[in-house]
Amino acid sequence: MKLPYLRLLLPAATFIAMACSASTGTAQDAAKPPIPSGNVTFSLWTIAGQPFQVMIDDFQKTYPNLKVKWTKYSTDEMKQAVRVASAAGKMSDTWFNWGGSLAAPYEDGGHALELTSQLIALYGVDKNIVPAALDLARHNGKLYGIPIWVRPMTIFYKKSIFDKYGLTAPQTFDELEKVCQALKSKGIIPVACGGKFSWMTMRTTDFFVEHFAGPEMHDKLFALEASYNSPEVIKAFAKLKEWVTKGYFNDGFISLDPAQALPLLQQDKAAMIFQGPWIEDQNIIASHEDPSNYVPIIAPADQKPVRVSGFQEQLQFWTKAKPDEQKAALLFASFITTPEIAKRHIADFGSPSSVVGVLPPENRPIASQMAKWLQGGVGLYLPTDQALPQELVNAFFQAQDSLVLGTLTPEAACAQIQKAVEEYKSAHK
Repeated sequence: MKLPYLRLLLPAATFIAMACSASTGTAQDAAKPPIPSGNVTFSLWTIAGQPFQVMIDDFQKTYPNLKVKWTKYSTDEMKQAVRVASAAGKMSDTWFNWGGSLAAPYEDGGHALELTSQLIALYGVDKNIVPAALDLARHNGKLYGIPIWVRPMTIFYKKSIFDKYGLTAPQTFDELEKVCQALKSKGIIPVACGGKFSWMTMRTTDFFVEHFAGPEMHDKLFALEASYNSPEVIKAFAKLKEWVTKGYFNDGFISLDPAQALPLLQQDKAAMIFQGPWIEDQNIIASHEDPSNYVPIIAPADQKPVRVSGFQEQLQFWTKAKPDEQKAALLFASFITTPEIAKRHIADFGSPSSVVGVLPPENRPIASQMAKWLQGGVGLYLPTDQALPQELVNAFFQAQDSLVLGTLTPEAACAQIQKAVEEYKSAHK
């Protein structure tokens, strides 16, 4: 059985290479996207903290007759809002979304507009967005959104804490565990985690699976072609339990909101965290801190090819939006992914960008470092909550959290996930 939303991700060097080679041949010949006449207001839903204001301001200045009604949600409120809106049959004209199984229900359910080849050409998607990002966004070979960012996720450490205790960035899994042990002995939380909603804990679990199972088997797990009830995955879950028992996470992390995890580093209570490049602008610079004090490292899974977790983020469009609102929403997404506009606002809008030829500015050390990794051949694997069907994501989260709480052993947790997989496969033959 093939999962249509599974993406075995291209080497990220391919992404960067494409980002650096803008195509100019078709740009001059492309038709211009339609601009609605009269005053039009369209709705935009995104996650709070995402820096859309700078793009909204530029867009509304360029098109004075078009207005954006912007609504902001937390990460999990965003997921819930889109679910509820789709069930009610009244969605936002455009909304932020991830890919994989998080977007599949709206694509399969007819809520997200398919970008036909005509729309792709009309709005410049084919010439403005790097092909690797488009590949991540496609579902069953079709495109239902315009990618905005490509996001690696990995381990960050706080340099000032490492310097204080004479620690160096771990380059192997064994070194990582020794660093955790050393930090714990100094009264510092090794890894900050907000386990409420389960997805932040998942980042660590995914890393352990990548380490113990390896890239090939990890991808087969996502494709439901390998068993979660295998020695490799059991070892990964056993390692998660070991870290919990040793106190490598903050006390009570299972009920902590993910937004409260990074402040533990900012308060010098914790030294490391699994995060993405968005924290540079949204949290660190916004708090008037030096981003060079928060250093991303390639999570040391000790595997070849070298990979970290990652995904694309996109804007999707409601199929049943009024024609002018839909055109305005598409125009907005096209506008902010135009290389000229994306380059103009790259320092404020965040990166790594999905736009051709747009690379992070030098004063963004986190995003710049990640771009260098990608250019150097570091690959990406989807996080579990995008790679698996959402029914199985729920089973994964339940087993993972039960393990953390001590109500399931590693063996029982993995067996429970695999049971859910078999039931899913049986129901979807």
